[in-house]
Amino acid sequence: MKSVLIAGGSGMIGSKLIKKLKQKNINIVLLSTKTNYKSLTNSYYWNPDQKNFPEIDLSQFDTCINLCGAGIFDQNFTPQRKKILYDSRIHPIDFLYEQFLKAKVKLPCFISGSATGIYPNICLNELSENSTHGDGFIPNLVETWEESALKFNNIADRTIIIRTGIVFSDSGGFVQQISKPIKYFAGAIPGSGKQYVSWIHVDDWVELLIHLADKNEQGLFNATAPEPETLENISQFIAKKMHRPGFMPHLPVWLLKLIFGKERHELLLTDQKVSAQKVLETGFKFQFPNYQSALNDIIK
Repeated sequence: MKSVLIAGGSGMIGSKLIKKLKQKNINIVLLSTKTNYKSLTNSYYWNPDQKNFPEIDLSQFDTCINLCGAGIFDQNFTPQRKKILYDSRIHPIDFLYEQFLKAKVKLPCFISGSATGIYPNICLNELSENSTHGDGFIPNLVETWEESALKFNNIADRTIIIRTGIVFSDSGGFVQQISKPIKYFAGAIPGSGKQYVSWIHVDDWVELLIHLADKNEQGLFNATAPEPETLENISQFIAKKMHRPGFMPHLPVWLLKLIFGKERHELLLTDQKVSAQKVLETGFKFQFPNYQSALNDIIK
């Protein structure tokens, strides 16, 4: 990569990616829906819903990275929220595609975010990129998301789709949500706690994207560490790191459904062992292959 266009780079993952690319002296242009957004790179305002796109030369980029999408677990799955989750993922990709098509630019590489939510919520078998898709709102959303990204096969030499699991980061997300109640001696484990979490350290995610781009890879890739772990073990390890009691009550399914709603509570009970084999076969080396090393790095 030498010159990169990034859409949706202001989030937890995108900000880490931009910082890393800057360290490598890669030219970055960021598309942001925030008019006052300040970053470490050139930022231009765009609005896919209003068909607003800046006047930039798209032929200068050898890579376009799309990370757009509202947070899945942030709010209840009302009809209005479902529309936001859909529009924030599909509209940016479709609009980007229209712009490259209109400019008649042959893009060397297009990379789009996706999610392991495309797989069944509960699956006893290891899940590879070829595994069957699940049913319900989230799997259907992710499937449509990927279908939009695959349109870039028409105008890009390579299309890479990264199916991301639970991201471990020190700047928000899963670890912060688990850690906060534990800190105040109010930690609790959803369901049995035996459900497997397929996770990845944010630094490994960033390195993986760069690796796939530089190695001329293409297609679907699971972005998860080689060693999934149970939610109970992860929660207890976090408690130990924070010098809090390891014993925590288990929240029954009926209570989770009452608090988070019929569909959203299922995300807390997701039990998936997502395979990292395809990524490993590309020669990628995880800096944090197990949850202990990842959490030791994040929780200081």
